[in-house]
Amino acid sequence: METEEPDPTANCHPEEESPVLQPPPVPVIEPTFSGVIDGLLKRPVLLLARVQSSNSAAMLKRMLVLAALCMGAFGLILGWVSGGQQFWLAPLKIVAGIALCGLITLPSLYIFSCLNGHEISLKAVAGVLVSSLALTGLLLMGLAPVLWVFVQSSESLPFLGFLGLAFWSIALAFGLSLVFRTSAAKEAGRSPFLAIWVAIFVLVALQMSTSLRPLIGTADTILPKEKKFFLTHWFDEFSRASGKTRWK
Repeated sequence: METEEPDPTANCHPEEESPVLQPPPVPVIEPTFSGVIDGLLKRPVLLLARVQSSNSAAMLKRMLVLAALCMGAFGLILGWVSGGQQFWLAPLKIVAGIALCGLITLPSLYIFSCLNGHEISLKAVAGVLVSSLALTGLLLMGLAPVLWVFVQSSESLPFLGFLGLAFWSIALAFGLSLVFRTSAAKEAGRSPFLAIWVAIFVLVALQMSTSLRPLIGTADTILPKEKKFFLTHWFDEFSRASGKTRWK
């Protein structure tokens, strides 16, 4: 009698399927002040995608308020240099000046974005610009205590003006980097168009600061009566201060 050979696969357990790894949940940026700050500092790409969506009105409003408050606080420190009416004039001029710079350069940002290959609407471009200004204001707010230390310990207007300009340049460099991040997220490729726009924005902002002078120090009138190019104004002020102001 023939005996059946046992099937070697009979007692083998079927392969256990490995569990499918689920991707981590995408963090949600809430349209609150804390959510906006968290998004600007930690998740800028996700924030930019949110502000370019159709339901971004609440977030944009909070970013506008955040930018105004932070830049106003930085202006308050600048106004502390001279005191008096500069306590409210300097913050007002800085907030109004940056708002005018944004409105003036928004059309050119939209045009350069389209030339850069972006499929983007004017509203979405405005959202990117507001995000950039909000991040700039947030960084200025962070640097304001450092500026306050020098305001309390120095009487040199040229030095304090240079320090304020340096802090503004640092904050603006980080803020406007969101414009380039938008381009990278849309895979539009590198192009000089956005760099040209950044140069235009910086020039407009520098000229605006001269048109709304003085931001540091005092003057007989709230706004200047004489028109000046910002480089000419800087040269005149440093030349005048070199013989009158002691570096303390």
